[in-house]
Amino acid sequence: MSHKVLNGVCTRYPTLEIFDEKISHLEDVKTSISHMKHSVDIGWLRVQSTPLIRELEKTICSWIEAHTSFLLNNTTKQISNIREFVKDVSEGIKVIPAANQSEKEKK
Repeated sequence: MSHKVLNGVCTRYPTLEIFDEKISHLEDVKTSISHMKHSVDIGWLRVQSTPLIRELEKTICSWIEAHTSFLLNNTTKQISNIREFVKDVSEGIKVIPAANQSEKEKK
């Protein structure tokens, strides 16, 4: 029966605390990247880091999205499987087996 409830669900993944720590760390990195200088003068050379900062922020956002969407999709699939399982069990309980012939066996 557990195969019905766990169908399509990742059962071995880190705890929610580890996900929370990782997402918080990524948010901190994103904040520190956004506070970086957009241009730096090195002698007579001016280095524009705006494109690099944008790409780093985009990469960090995609990692945050990957972590949060995994949690959302896995939880949604678990709930869907549990609902389907409860529905199947509810329908199965209503059916009296045909092999039971006597009234005593039906009760």
